[in-house]
Amino acid sequence: MNRIIAIKGGADACMAAAIAATIAHLEDANAETLSARPPVPRPSHWVQSSRPREIPTPLPSHVYDAAPWTDLGEFES
Repeated sequence: MNRIIAIKGGADACMAAAIAATIAHLEDANAETLSARPPVPRPSHWVQSSRPREIPTPLPSHVYDAAPWTDLGEFES
């Protein structure tokens, strides 16, 4: 895109070139920002907590006895 930029205020050739390069850089950066897809908003933790989720099976907290309950016998009083 060809644009004519009028730089006023007594700038010499080097200063005008620096200003034009800065403007071109800012326009390129702005065009790159506008062309990028915006990030997908992440729901808050509050919203995520209400959604269904897969609950993993619980791990045993200790090793169970191999003997079944019926083989333990009766308690004597």
